[in-house]
Amino acid sequence: MKTKVAVSIYVFNFLEIGKKLDQLVNAGVDWIHVDIMDGNFVNNYALCQKFCKDIKEKYKNLIIDVHLMCLEPQRYIKSFSEAGANHFNFHFESVTNKSHENIINIIKEIKKTGMKAILAINPETNPVVLKPYLKLLDGVMCMAIKPGFNGQKLNEIVYDNLNYLSKYKINSKLNYFIQVDGGVRENTYEKLKLEGAEVLVVGAFINNKEANLKEQLLKIEREL
Repeated sequence: MKTKVAVSIYVFNFLEIGKKLDQLVNAGVDWIHVDIMDGNFVNNYALCQKFCKDIKEKYKNLIIDVHLMCLEPQRYIKSFSEAGANHFNFHFESVTNKSHENIINIIKEIKKTGMKAILAINPETNPVVLKPYLKLLDGVMCMAIKPGFNGQKLNEIVYDNLNYLSKYKINSKLNYFIQVDGGVRENTYEKLKLEGAEVLVVGAFINNKEANLKEQLLKIEREL
């Protein structure tokens, strides 16, 4: 698939979020990444269902990718679906009951709402844990940083995780997309793409007064 950019709105000043969203849409952005934090799975809080609903009411064509950094994220499937989320992105590590049956049921419940099911892993989690679910998932997401706080340096183990998932996708002829979140910078985005990232979640990479928004987006989207 063509490389896509998902813009994380968590990096923006929330007092200017409407203005920023207008700028993003005018620049051609059609995929935004909304971080949801409960203060339990990660030591931070962020955003909610109403925030997603308000965005969807004004920007009906935007893909809203909700990233649940919450314990037992399955509790929120229905409410985020009703709020207009398109992608439900949850962490393998955040589910207490990691039995095969339970993870499969969560994925099926997400897909039943019409949302795409994306399963995320932290950098230190072996991507092999995703293998039993890859036929059913719409996407996978590799964290390149510890979840919960932006501005961290990329953990280079993410390159191996992306490479494994990319090769497995090709060899198994599967259709899930491969997303990466965190640490996307001028000196990392090309290697992330080379190792298999197809959707790059960006924040600081484009939230730079000295950089042209469209040019930054095109850097990532153009073929290597």
